[in-house]
Amino acid sequence: MKNLDKNIQNLTNSGLEQISYNKGQTIYKFNENPKFAYFVYTGKVNIISKNGYNLGTINEGELFGEISSLFNKEHSVSAEAASECRLLIIEKDLFYNKVQNADPIIKAIIRTITGRLHDMNEKTEKIWKELHFLSSIKIENEN
Repeated sequence: MKNLDKNIQNLTNSGLEQISYNKGQTIYKFNENPKFAYFVYTGKVNIISKNGYNLGTINEGELFGEISSLFNKEHSVSAEAASECRLLIIEKDLFYNKVQNADPIIKAIIRTITGRLHDMNEKTEKIWKELHFLSSIKIENEN
């Protein structure tokens, strides 16, 4: 845990710009071009599917928006502040260069994990759609 605290302290002292969001405020939207990767310094952020389903919550000490920044693709999800939060913004080019200069094994790990995350987002949205559909059938049958 001390190592994580030290790494977070190093990141916050690295000169990265901080930005604050109020609860419910949109950080970025589905299909927008990426500008940054984000590090959650304080607070929480919800990841929302293109159809409005909450796919998960990003907590303090975690990164998001990195897939779009790394692969220079439009955001496949939206991000919204789940609470008041402060984020460190990592310029897209800076993030890309750090990954490109990383050890080949680290790059392979990142590539593998980002691919799996993208697949999981797709599967989670499909499950949410199916649950929503089944719930609507149940409500109709009860009436």
